[in-house]
Amino acid sequence: MSCGKFKVNQFRLFLYAAAYVLIHQIKYTAFKDTSMEGFTMESFIQRIMLSAVLIKEGKSIIRINFVKGHRHRAEMLQTLRRIAA
Repeated sequence: MSCGKFKVNQFRLFLYAAAYVLIHQIKYTAFKDTSMEGFTMESFIQRIMLSAVLIKEGKSIIRINFVKGHRHRAEMLQTLRRIAA
């Protein structure tokens, strides 16, 4: 931990744990019945969460553009459509 104060480090650890739980929940609910469901958490974060995307926000829409050559693009689009519906 980067700070010498216990409460600051405890809060930082709490945020990390909450983020991990959220990512875990997304992996097992949103990506259910896809090949990504079998990924380890580390590979899921590296392959999916750290993907290069372009996000454009409009008044009533958010557009997410994936790199054309992304190997999991079809599954990610399928999952996003399922979430949006």
